[in-house]
Amino acid sequence: MFDTLRQDFRRNRDPLARLVLTVFRLGQWTHARRTLPRRLCAVPYKILNLLVIRLGTNSDLPRELQCGPGLKLFHPYGLVLHRGARLGENVSMYHNVTVGRKDFTGEPVIGAGVTLGAGAVVLGPVVIGRAAKIGAGATVLDDVPEGGRALGPRAVVVGPAESAARTGAG
Repeated sequence: MFDTLRQDFRRNRDPLARLVLTVFRLGQWTHARRTLPRRLCAVPYKILNLLVIRLGTNSDLPRELQCGPGLKLFHPYGLVLHRGARLGENVSMYHNVTVGRKDFTGEPVIGAGVTLGAGAVVLGPVVIGRAAKIGAGATVLDDVPEGGRALGPRAVVVGPAESAARTGAG
């Protein structure tokens, strides 16, 4: 828990983001194994989760969420993540991001180094490839390749080669 939290802290300088991540990682720790010390910490976690994460930032970061180290929260407000989603390491999120189910077919898998812009929505059993970027306000219902970008209200997926051509780089 402490190594993961240390990696999160290296990427987050904001005290509120650090507080949210501390409560979230404490929840993951209490959920990981059902030992007596962890069970005793479950009640304080539930109170902190309610006060800090749910009421304080209007977010939902369930302790069952599988999330790699180095999670970056630019503005930890309005985040809604499904408990079955999986996030790789060094994922960056802006405010009002939703990652969850579209129906009962499955949850998203977000690769390492992915950036989710403000108001991004990722729904269903999609795979977001390593180092992909999801634009602000994009709704992603299809897989995004490694290094690709998803842009627009109903996201148009652009691979790395097309992405460079669109932005005029390379």
